[in-house]
Amino acid sequence: MSAELLLVLDRRDTVVRLDVRALRIDQAEQPPQYVPLHLLGLVVVYGRALVACDVWRALAERDIPAVLLPARGGGASAWVGAALSGNILLRSAQHRAAECDVARLKLARQVLNAKLAAYQSAARRLVPVVANAGQVFSTLFQSNVEVLAIGNAPNIGVLMGIEGHAAAAWFQGLATGIAPHWQFHHRNRRPPRDPVNALLSLGYTLIGGEMLGAIQQAGLDPARGFLHESVSGREALVLDLIEPLRPAVDVVVLNLLERVLTPADFTTNDSDGCRLTKDGRARFYQAWATARKNWPDLEDAAPEAVRSLRQVCQARMAWLRMALDKYS
Repeated sequence: MSAELLLVLDRRDTVVRLDVRALRIDQAEQPPQYVPLHLLGLVVVYGRALVACDVWRALAERDIPAVLLPARGGGASAWVGAALSGNILLRSAQHRAAECDVARLKLARQVLNAKLAAYQSAARRLVPVVANAGQVFSTLFQSNVEVLAIGNAPNIGVLMGIEGHAAAAWFQGLATGIAPHWQFHHRNRRPPRDPVNALLSLGYTLIGGEMLGAIQQAGLDPARGFLHESVSGREALVLDLIEPLRPAVDVVVLNLLERVLTPADFTTNDSDGCRLTKDGRARFYQAWATARKNWPDLEDAAPEAVRSLRQVCQARMAWLRMALDKYS
């Protein structure tokens, strides 16, 4: 069996220990649960669950990523993964490409072109759930203006401007097709102010954790990107490589509205923004676990094509390794 199990730890009284080749999970007034490490694909920890140090070591040794989320909406999330592998040659090629203006611009253009192509596929898949999805893409990228602009962009700053404009137009288009009671008008975050934005932010954070695991397993430096500037404390390469995956998150999230979740599954306050309730969180992660195994493959023209999210991340890594060959 492949390592696709999603483990969510979201109770304050949870204690997690290593028990040979399994995690032992203890909670008050409940018998212990055992989760074999070889089945795990991702661990998500909310708040203050107590996780032993040897558990983190065991996860790192097996390249199992973890996402740490705050118990309340105002805190920062974190991605935790293994240390860098010994592939120093690939990592050196990454740094050489990032330091070459021509190479960096070329790779950044490819990242952004892949995201625009993903928007197109996502719009087709959203036709059953978003009222005007068929018009969103044609309005957004009429006459391939954005694609032409990417090819002519003289620097990273201009590319980021194009990306920001395209994303804003995408969400503005989606907002006109999402039912009004979801109160989604535009993209907002830190903290999100409505249920759709809460789900989008959570989804982007989760795929970031998975991508970090793939990057570290390959031996690349997660902090050195091409489209996103290298800033202390930011995983720029993770942000680069999840850009083409964000539209698939949008597809997954919008398919949950009404089918799995309703506005009653969220609470909102000024300090924490909008967050899932405990029951809503359980239903979300059930659906997300299924989506991880049947992730929308937006690179495939077939409307129902799926792959596992792990395979999608590995495909992005394969693209980057091939792109970096000439700098080895």
